[in-house]
This record gives sequence, structure tokens and C-alpha cells, in this order.
Amino acid sequence: MSEAQQTEVTATIRMIGQSMDNFEVPAPLLVRTLDGFQQIVYLLAASSDNKSIGKRFRITNELQQLYTLKCQIPQAGSYSIPISLNPCLYAQLSLITKYDTILENLQNILSGVSENNLEKIRHILPDSKIGNRVLNELRKCLPKAGEGWRLGFLSGESQEVILTDKTIHHIDRWLNPNTTEDEVMTVTGELVRINFDEYTVVIKYPPTNHEIKCFYVEELEDSLIENRRQLIQLTGKFTLNDEGHPNKLTDVTRIEPVDLSTILLKEISFGNVKLRLKNITPIVPYMDEESSQLFVVEEPKIGLFTFAYTREELIEKINEQIVMMWERYAQANPEALAKNAKELKIKLLENLEEV
Repeated sequence: MSEAQQTEVTATIRMIGQSMDNFEVPAPLLVRTLDGFQQIVYLLAASSDNKSIGKRFRITNELQQLYTLKCQIPQAGSYSIPISLNPCLYAQLSLITKYDTILENLQNILSGVSENNLEKIRHILPDSKIGNRVLNELRKCLPKAGEGWRLGFLSGESQEVILTDKTIHHIDRWLNPNTTEDEVMTVTGELVRINFDEYTVVIKYPPTNHEIKCFYVEELEDSLIENRRQLIQLTGKFTLNDEGHPNKLTDVTRIEPVDLSTILLKEISFGNVKLRLKNITPIVPYMDEESSQLFVVEEPKIGLFTFAYTREELIEKINEQIVMMWERYAQANPEALAKNAKELKIKLLENLEEV
């Protein structure tokens, strides 16, 4: 065994889901996940070196040379990716201790997110600028609502941490700590311009065709660069004009492209009811033509039609509506149902079963 192999520090990223059972994963999803972990490792390395983080996080040549993750041959186990940090030829072997600490901190951060334990994360990253950037990077690579997979991470002798599409809600609450739900709004629009000196972006709002000025928090600077020239969604505090339309957003904590990727329906749960589709059903959301603010889905096979302002809300609405139809129609006495309701009952029983 070579000296490099003896001194490397390893961990495993695991992508778990029915679509990964054949040890395959979509390339964009793999790139998104690996890039997110790499950015977090760079941030943890900068934090361990007590380096300050400016308006934008710049990855220096030194960070790249010393802290670039090495991906090894994927292994069986859904889609399992061994990763490692190991010193380049001229680096001191004392880096091994630092590598151990970085991967251990990464494991504990993921554990804190999974457990909804913000204090655990703040203990590792007391600098809120770095901490919030890490949370934003982690949010990018976590499973999103409707994607149907889970993320596992294992480093050293620790127990594997498993993160689901529910985990993302913990991060959203932490990034909006002093804001109540009715003070927050998500707006969709076309990115018009960015003013980095004033921390503002301007979007064109389709319902009025007017421009809205949005003030974002500093940690989102890198996201703005990535999402230029796209239809984007911004989430923050809002003010309304006399007609009830937003004319300004402040404390914007989320900026992301509109995600219209396919939603794979397999298991449905709401309240105490859990249903399973007998065959995986793909549905493709689209934006409503009138306002371009609402995600819309429809699936005649099970009588589904619903809409929401965000993809996460859309998934919740899908679950709620299907369970409601199951209880109201599939479980009802057919004698008490009208003709259309009886047809819906048959569709539901043909495609769904209760777990």
C-alpha cells in the first residue's frame, strides 16, 4: 500500500432510492450533490483556518490544492460514492488531523440538520456568515420534494446519517429565524439586473409586468451568479401595493431557479394515512399561464388537480388531495355516490392501496 493510501481520510456519500437500485443516478443530480459537498468542505477548511468570509466566498488555489475531494469507484448500496481527502505530494502529513476534523464536522453538521438541532451546527460554525453559507450549500444538494431519494453520509466510525426531502424544512426555518409564516412570500419573476453594492436584485413580475426590487442577505451572492438569466423564485418579507401585489421584498433568504422537473408519485402520506401507488406515476408540473406564479399538476388517472406557489407546497397539496379523495370516495359506500364520484372511486382503487 502506498503512502498516499495510508494517509488518506475517507467518507462515503450514498444516494438511496428506487431509481438508484440499479446503481445508476442521473448525472445532474450527481453533479449537484458532489458539488454541494465540495463547497461545504471548502467552507469548513476556511473556517478551520480562521479565514474571514467576504461578500463572496472565493476559492483560492491553496484551498483547491489541499481540500479537493477525490471520488473513487462507486460501490453497490443504492449509489454509494467513496470520497477522500489526501495530501498532495508536497503537503505536510499534519494535514491528516485537519482532514479528520473536517469530515467529522461535516458528519456532525448533517446529523444536526437531520435532528433539527441548530445548536449542534452553531457550535461547529460560530461564525454566522460561514454557517449560513454552509446551510445554503447543503440545501442545494439535499433531496428536494418529489425527487424520491434519500441522502446518506458516513465518516469514520460514526453511524450513517440519512437525510430526506423533509430535512430541507429545518434549514428554511433556521434561515428565517425571526419571521412568521404570514410575513413571508415567494415571488416568481424574470431576473432583470443585480446590484452587488446594494445587495439588490430586480425581477420582472409577470402579473403586473412591473419590476420589483428585492433586498437579499449577503450569503446568497453566489446563488445569484448561478441563477442569472433564468426564471427565479425569491422568498422573503414583502410589502404590497394598493392592488394587493408585492412591490418590494426584503430579507430575501432563498433565491433559486423554478424547478419544473418530473415528480415521481410512489408513496403518499398525510396525517395518519399512508397510500402507495401500484405503479410509479410521473407527473410534470407547469406554471399557470395567467400569472406564472403557481405550480400546477394534473393526473386524470387518479383525479388529481392542484396548485401551489412553491414546489414544496405543491408536494404537500398533492399528498393532502390524494388522501382526501381516498377517504371521501375510495372508502365510501358506492350506493351513496353520484356517477362521477363512483368513476373516481374505481380509478383510485385501481391505482392506489393503503399501507
